[in-house]
Amino acid sequence: MLPLLILLFLCGALQATTLVRYDLEGLTRTAACVLVGTCKESQTELIAGQPYTRLIFEVGEVVKGQASSRLEVCLPGGEYQGKRLHLAGMPQFAPGEEVVLFLTEPDRLGHPWPVGLGQGKFRVQRDPAAKRRVFQDATEAQLYGARGA
Repeated sequence: MLPLLILLFLCGALQATTLVRYDLEGLTRTAACVLVGTCKESQTELIAGQPYTRLIFEVGEVVKGQASSRLEVCLPGGEYQGKRLHLAGMPQFAPGEEVVLFLTEPDRLGHPWPVGLGQGKFRVQRDPAAKRRVFQDATEAQLYGARGA
């Protein structure tokens, strides 16, 4: 009986994220800005009592829309003084990581978000010949509206 109660307690604490699935055309059409950049800083702070990760990107190329050479993005989630917030589907970034970002218009804090959360982030990898390849990390969120679903 006790294992069942523990399982029910844990299930009550779980939350899911459901997102609309975007293909490349949908990401491009929806994005206010598409750019190639490098994450320079990642720092977590509290905003309204919740952890947010402030990211600074050096913009190398703007494909759609407008962006300055330095872009600041502030996304919910992260760990701050032992308080951790994780949102399923929210992309993670590391300093030095080169990415292609499909971004929304700025939110109420004045920061854009990746379109479709993790769907709007593509990692750039360079091979020894300096050729670039992009990869989209699998999202942990449930995607709605997939073809064939």
